[in-house]
Amino acid sequence: MPACNEHAPADMNQVGEQTIRINLGQLGLNKTQRFREIKHANLLPDAVLNQLGPIADAGQPFNTTDVVDPGLPMRQLVVAGVSEEYCALSFWHGGMTLGFQTNIFELSNGDARLIWISIGQGGSDLRSLKQMIESGRMHNDLRKVLR
Repeated sequence: MPACNEHAPADMNQVGEQTIRINLGQLGLNKTQRFREIKHANLLPDAVLNQLGPIADAGQPFNTTDVVDPGLPMRQLVVAGVSEEYCALSFWHGGMTLGFQTNIFELSNGDARLIWISIGQGGSDLRSLKQMIESGRMHNDLRKVLR
């Protein structure tokens, strides 16, 4: 199965990103995957970006309220990790209230299927995202969001 992240440089160490193994068992997936840290939103898989829409890099401006500047995205990346089969990312999103969220997508054949949403939970870096995923403390709000 080809990697879904077509934009990532072949040598991730060359651009300073790290890799880390994350056990996905607490998400109901009997897998451990090696995730590459993604520091720039434009390096996320295209299929994920198609679902999220524009997303600012960490520290870059974005719309934090419902007073929208059309030149800015509604989301700001905090941390992301991409493996051969999954993309996990924590981000801020603007709107009526500023929110923090983690989404996990299953990647396959150029598609991304949202399998996990955790509102208000996630990580500030790849290691803390790993800890949240492996701890079992991160709840899945996917059904609430899809209602």
